[in-house]
Amino acid sequence: MKATVLQTERLWLDSPVLSDRFAVAEYCRDPLFETFMTLPWPYEQRHADFFLYRVVPGGWLSGDELTWAVRESEGGPLLGIIGWRREFGDIGYWLGAPHRGRGLMTEAVIVVTDWLMSGFGRTEVAWECVIGNAASVSVARKAGFSFTGERPTGLTFRDGSHPPAWHGVLQAGEPRVERPGWPT
Repeated sequence: MKATVLQTERLWLDSPVLSDRFAVAEYCRDPLFETFMTLPWPYEQRHADFFLYRVVPGGWLSGDELTWAVRESEGGPLLGIIGWRREFGDIGYWLGAPHRGRGLMTEAVIVVTDWLMSGFGRTEVAWECVIGNAASVSVARKAGFSFTGERPTGLTFRDGSHPPAWHGVLQAGEPRVERPGWPT
């Protein structure tokens, strides 16, 4: 499958490219990532290279993991990453620290989930984050996901564990409104 470009008024989402390698490595060294993400730690340039050389193109080729770079314009610098995994039917995302707090990731999540449901035929999209990741909760809530509870993560963490996580789901056709019941 060929990578799909998505756009909003403020964002350009395309496939991450090799020239994003230094930004990926820099952003993924954020101490928050050690706590809340399954990424290798400490995150090194070789991890970013593997992600961009293998994971991204292989995921698009198979259709098993679709990954977009979040940018403000075509060819612009990388702000963050958003992706969807067929195995879990879920999305995951992150923004580099300098780009947080402007609603960019909520906008990216909405355009990606709309595309997954209209252009890719999904009837629902799942979401999860490690308990305590308030920023991820805020994005999912504002994008219209419903909170479905606490249970272990589907993803295996660096130490082999499945830490407690918050979970949510977005159904096709649901209005994009904030729903009650989210953890604070």
